Amino acid sequence: MSQDPSRSLSDTFAALAQSPSRRLGPWPYLPFVVTILVAALLAALIAAMVIEDRQLQREALQRDADSTAQQLSARLVLVREALAVIAVEMSTGTVDARRFETLASEMIDSKPELIALAHLDRHGRALSPATLNFAFGPGWDPASLPEIQALAGQAVAAASTRFALLGQPRGDTAPVALLIPATAGDQPQSLLVALLSLRELLRTAVTAEMLERYRFTLEQDGRQLVASSAVVPPAGAPAYATTLAALPRELKLNASAFRRQAVFPADALAWVAGVLALAVAAALGALALYTTRLHRIDRALLAETALRRAMENSQATGLAVLDPQGVIRYVNRALTQLTGLAADALVGRGAPFPFWLPEANLANQRALRQILAGEAPAGGVEMSLQTAGGVRIEAHVYVSPLVDEDGRQIGWMTSLTDVTEPRRIRTELAAAHERFVRVLESLEAAVSVVSAERGQAATPALLFGNRAYSETFGAGADGHDRLQQALRGRDSGEVHDQASDRWFDVRTREIRWPARDDGLAGDAARLQIATDITLRKTAEEIARQQQDKVQFTARLMTMGEMASSLAHELNQPLTAINNYSEGTLARLARGAMSADELKAALAKTAAQAQRAGGIIRRIREFVKRSEPRRRPTPAARIVEDAIAFAEIEAAKRRIAIVADVDPRLPPVDADPILIEQVLLNLLKNAVESMEQAVVPRIDVRVRRAGESTAEFTVIDRGAGIAPEHLPNVFAPFFSTKSDGMGMGLNICRSIIEFHQGQLAVEPNPEPAGGTVMHFTLPLAASEPAADGAALTMEIPHR
Repeated sequence: MSQDPSRSLSDTFAALAQSPSRRLGPWPYLPFVVTILVAALLAALIAAMVIEDRQLQREALQRDADSTAQQLSARLVLVREALAVIAVEMSTGTVDARRFETLASEMIDSKPELIALAHLDRHGRALSPATLNFAFGPGWDPASLPEIQALAGQAVAAASTRFALLGQPRGDTAPVALLIPATAGDQPQSLLVALLSLRELLRTAVTAEMLERYRFTLEQDGRQLVASSAVVPPAGAPAYATTLAALPRELKLNASAFRRQAVFPADALAWVAGVLALAVAAALGALALYTTRLHRIDRALLAETALRRAMENSQATGLAVLDPQGVIRYVNRALTQLTGLAADALVGRGAPFPFWLPEANLANQRALRQILAGEAPAGGVEMSLQTAGGVRIEAHVYVSPLVDEDGRQIGWMTSLTDVTEPRRIRTELAAAHERFVRVLESLEAAVSVVSAERGQAATPALLFGNRAYSETFGAGADGHDRLQQALRGRDSGEVHDQASDRWFDVRTREIRWPARDDGLAGDAARLQIATDITLRKTAEEIARQQQDKVQFTARLMTMGEMASSLAHELNQPLTAINNYSEGTLARLARGAMSADELKAALAKTAAQAQRAGGIIRRIREFVKRSEPRRRPTPAARIVEDAIAFAEIEAAKRRIAIVADVDPRLPPVDADPILIEQVLLNLLKNAVESMEQAVVPRIDVRVRRAGESTAEFTVIDRGAGIAPEHLPNVFAPFFSTKSDGMGMGLNICRSIIEFHQGQLAVEPNPEPAGGTVMHFTLPLAASEPAADGAALTMEIPHR
């Protein structure tokens, strides 16, 4: 006779409800044992609290005293370092009495613990009047204290900075001396002596919180020098002494606590412990009664609790209990919501189930047989279902055995998850991926992804390459590697590919390549996007050539503008040569000229010829057309050649040009002709702006502006540039002159930017007004020996 499956399942859970619970068992003596243990623990806790409280007080005192000592030492070190700066300036010999008074006054204003500052010689005699802090009253001149004279000789002999305690304390100030030798060469020449008030040091360096909690005293050999408070802590209060790192070791910082934290009275704690023990006993008795009541209730609810716990872990997933024959015995609310069928329409039904899709019955029957046979895959099975309204859904079914407390399998627990939306999302993601790949394939830029190298013997593999990459570099990773090598470790840049004779703008970055089955799952890879910029580079080269022509034309125009002045300048040496020659011939014809006079005349003639030759050489070099070539060039030579051209026009207008070049400046890395063109243009503008100048002088300064940069500055005192025109002075075709073309400063800025420098303009802050033009140039990598001293010259009025 066959057994009813539903009856078998019901009997199993009824037996569970009637069986005694193995998890709960009351212990009558448990409350009393727990009460005794709690009382013992409370007594031990009270003793531990008293001991721990006293230990914490001692540790807090030591920690606070050490922290205060560090603050005092840090304050002394700060004062010493600030005074050492003054001593360094004194060692240069440039500090006179007035300068010392200024420095000392500033120091005393910023450091209230300073009593006085004095500048003494090695024998303790004053070199400058001492500067006193009037808050401490008169009588604190270090030169008048006998202890200072003895300490001065020791400090100079030791040639080291030191703090020293004075022999006798003076009032409640308790001064301490700080002696800092001012060394010139290898030997101390003078001494900076500072008197510091220990009382003021305690007031300024110790926090108010510490002063409220402790009384700090500074003691020397048991003798109190100064105290932070006149109130004395009670007898037996904890105390702790420590040294100050900056001061002599015989000086101690002693800290005493004003009050001790009262320990809770022991009898009160006993009462508290008794009350707590009674409360715990009452609570444990109530707990025993409550546990007995729960024991009775547990038998009635055990079966239902076990079933509910197994079925309803998740409300978002449909749950169904199948007996061994595949009949539904229970469904949760989520499953009824998923299928749209009531629980009564599902419980007791076997296959085919009402929510199966008719055309998927065969596939679902095979899946059910796998489930009942225990052969369902661990990842679950796919089923096609339908709702009561006929809407098709895709479900993923997970199966697990349903067992009782004795480990017997009494059925199957199935969970159905709606995967219709995730499957739709996967389909859309696949379509989006396809569209993304098509976009990459249609790009003109070459996109490639190459795996990161694994060891020295591994060869990078091409993981992805779009159509443009394949057409440009082929199917392998060779093109990717060539561009990477050309980047030289950078993440982006413009590189030239020798194999294809093309220029590319390359951008790279590290990415994580998606998991695959060829051993590269989740490995690092490098994405590279290479855009062909050959046409742009060709256009830039054509533009550069046009710029060179513009610069050359500008130099020719400059020479054309200066032709009359240059001709006049060149006519002077030629006229002098002619006069010297005719005069010499005339005197020789009369026989009235000696050999020495002839030598002098010929020397003057040669000097004028060299002068004329120098003018012609500079003109030829300036207008000579050549490719820009940067090389190490002394800044003095560039300034000298530019001023040689500009001084002609400046002399006509009675304007002096003064050059000041740092003699220690290394050569600049520049094309001398281009920089000379820039400097000449700035000088011409300066000369033209000083038509009505009150101060007829132009300054040309060259200074180092950093580790690898030199700054050229042209300062005029002319009419200046209106503030509203400053933002546009470098714009093409903008000019403040009625006959200007507006290209000079624009070309100058292009030349400076070609040299990786910057050109700027600002108003002259001097009362005479005018404009300051300055530009920067990089210094040469190597620094060869300078070919001359500093260029310092002045073009006088003519």
